[in-house]
Amino acid sequence: MNIFKRFWKSLFSPQDIATFRKDKVGSSIVYIIVLTFVMFLPLAYFTTTTMNNALEVGESTLKNEIPDFTAQDGKLVTDDPSVENLPISIDEGNLHVYYDASGTLDEDDVDNKIGSFDGAFAFLSKEIYVTAGGISQSVSYKTLGIENKDDLLSLYASITDMSKIFIPVILLLIFLFALGSTFFRVALFGLFGYILTGFGRGGVSYKENWMMATYAITLAAMFTMIMEWLQIVVPYGMEINLVVTLIVLFLAVRSIPAQTKDEK
Repeated sequence: MNIFKRFWKSLFSPQDIATFRKDKVGSSIVYIIVLTFVMFLPLAYFTTTTMNNALEVGESTLKNEIPDFTAQDGKLVTDDPSVENLPISIDEGNLHVYYDASGTLDEDDVDNKIGSFDGAFAFLSKEIYVTAGGISQSVSYKTLGIENKDDLLSLYASITDMSKIFIPVILLLIFLFALGSTFFRVALFGLFGYILTGFGRGGVSYKENWMMATYAITLAAMFTMIMEWLQIVVPYGMEINLVVTLIVLFLAVRSIPAQTKDEK
């Protein structure tokens, strides 16, 4: 059975998942890689879109909307005395830019102001905070070598030139992390199945439980992917996926013929 048929069967048939325990390990590894890549697609799309949107804000927007400033002893100081209403908020679709030299905003405030699938650049009192695609990072002005607005514009120009290189690298690192996470979850679910089968006394080895766990995660993975494409935040989504996968794996273990266990 090819990988597409296995995928289809894994969505609704624990009985077929039980038969996949006899597959070659290499086939299951390939399946995990492909499934992880499919799950990774919405994250890759929204991360790339957010980063490109950030770059499209452009030098003119930063130059016209962000007031002149200096970073004195690593702290943001506004040079323009006419700027009174802080923080400044600039909305560019799903991208939000904040400027706050007053110290009113912090990273949590920025996260609470934006949508779950939005991105933000925040020039905070002591650091620049960037969040996109569920990934957040804060860097001090000193680390970036920013002492004033001209330095910021120069950095922006450099980042724009390098974007064709660093965006694919970032996506690759995210995918590798997601792949490692998937292998780890499969290993844990395989252990759960191994416990259900009596630690091998039922004739089903850990390896076979690992194989079944590989396919048992399919339904939960596809649900998560669809919700991410639709940008719908599901309350307790992680817990729901955990329960769904455990139920599918439990049903797969229960569907293994008793005589097969006895024969082993």
